Amino acid sequence: MLAPSLAFVALLGAFPVLSQFVLSFTHYNMKFADDRGFAGLANYARLATDATFLQDFWQTVYFTVISVGFELIFGLAAALALNRIGRGRAAMNTSIVLPWALPTVVAATMWSLILNDRMGLLNSVLVKLGAIDTPVVWLGPGLAMGSIILADVWKTTPFVAIILLAGLKSIPDQYYEAAALDGAGRWHQFRFVTMPLLRPFIAIALLFRTMDAFRVFDIIWVLTGGATKTETLSVYVYRVLFRYSDLGYGSALTVALFLIVFLMSLGLLKFMKLTREPAQ
Repeated sequence: MLAPSLAFVALLGAFPVLSQFVLSFTHYNMKFADDRGFAGLANYARLATDATFLQDFWQTVYFTVISVGFELIFGLAAALALNRIGRGRAAMNTSIVLPWALPTVVAATMWSLILNDRMGLLNSVLVKLGAIDTPVVWLGPGLAMGSIILADVWKTTPFVAIILLAGLKSIPDQYYEAAALDGAGRWHQFRFVTMPLLRPFIAIALLFRTMDAFRVFDIIWVLTGGATKTETLSVYVYRVLFRYSDLGYGSALTVALFLIVFLMSLGLLKFMKLTREPAQ
């Protein structure tokens, strides 16, 4: 009875992955379609000496660590604040979800207008306040990656906040009452009650956000197109596949990106398993 559904899933998911894997062992550029053949491990050997791949890898790691780190901090602060709100909680929950509900391309386009060095809102406000004398090129060299991280943190912090808020709601009030009877103040309650019980939810948020951040493409493509040292692995894969039409090497890059994210996911799942044990 499950055979048709399993066949559909295999066709939709497994076949494209396997075909990409097979292409990664070929020398195949669509600009020279007749020059196609088996390349063995040549495409993967090229990865080890590809300076652009190595640079984009570390830029992707930098973006992921900084972006996800700030999202966890701000998401936890927002969840704690929302958990204490009495009146107007529904309105606040709705308002905090709005940035995350926006399509990423729409949010990135909005930020491109805010950060525009000639007519952007941010420069206009800072000049009027006297904080700067001349407009700052926020998407230029040196500042572009920080500006992209700012936009990504604004966009996805609500996602982290929602997960952590669900975790806070799952903690029984009796734990806090017992801690208060033992003389624990708010800081000790947060440290010894909230954080240990919230660790599984933090791990879940970390898992989803790390995988998404490491595969980031759309927000960078809209804001900089990968220029000014903001190119990530996904942007590089896009350039190789669709601009250079190099299906062989582009497929090897895709497989490498898949393996990196897969190994990261395994590590984070192991971390999630460790976080559950103290809570139990």
